[in-house]
Amino acid sequence: MSKKRVEEYIPIALKVLGDEFENGKIPSEYNGYISAFGAGIIQSGLKPTIAIYENKSASTKSEKDRLTKIILKIIDKDTKEKSLLKYVINSKEDESFLKEKIKDASIAIKLAIRTFEKV
Repeated sequence: MSKKRVEEYIPIALKVLGDEFENGKIPSEYNGYISAFGAGIIQSGLKPTIAIYENKSASTKSEKDRLTKIILKIIDKDTKEKSLLKYVINSKEDESFLKEKIKDASIAIKLAIRTFEKV
């Protein structure tokens, strides 16, 4: 974890979350999703965790893939890619560095999400 990068990502996370959830209210299940995301990366690995979160047929209250799209916007606002998994697979960056950036983005989201009302 890079404390400096997490601090840089927090304002970006606040903006992206504000844009994504226009009324400033975030479904409460996203709190659990973001908490489990980092643990999933540690336990299962980067690509398997992202694949689980981007699974469209999963029966969850809210769209988990929305979280991976938010992470993607935080780590690379200029990308044309719509899927974090495809971004990781096609990236020229070292996978361990990319993994750290994604974990740092998830920490920034976890901190930023606390400033929003949960519904």
